[in-house]
Amino acid sequence: MNSNVETLRYAKAAHAKLEHERRSGGDRQHQQGGHSDVNVGEFERQISLVSGTVLAVCGLLRGSVSGLGLAAIGAGLIWRGHTGHCEVYHALGHSSADDHVRHGATPAE
Repeated sequence: MNSNVETLRYAKAAHAKLEHERRSGGDRQHQQGGHSDVNVGEFERQISLVSGTVLAVCGLLRGSVSGLGLAAIGAGLIWRGHTGHCEVYHALGHSSADDHVRHGATPAE
């Protein structure tokens, strides 16, 4: 049970670190793979990060092969939320991000 608590703490700390990097503009530096355009909106990114963390933790706590599958899906959602890029959206030509976010510009203040 103690390792479960440690896993949950680690997941929360990792989420907080990713959120801090994203807010400070660090997410543009971490994008790789040729598709660096942000095509996922802010709210959707938050939902992906939270739900991915929950799936990853639940999957790891299961301790089975199916649990590893859940953890892998959770990791994919965390990556989607962190980078703001979704390959499915890219393939469909869809974007839920604002125009100024999609092209890496900062909004006018």
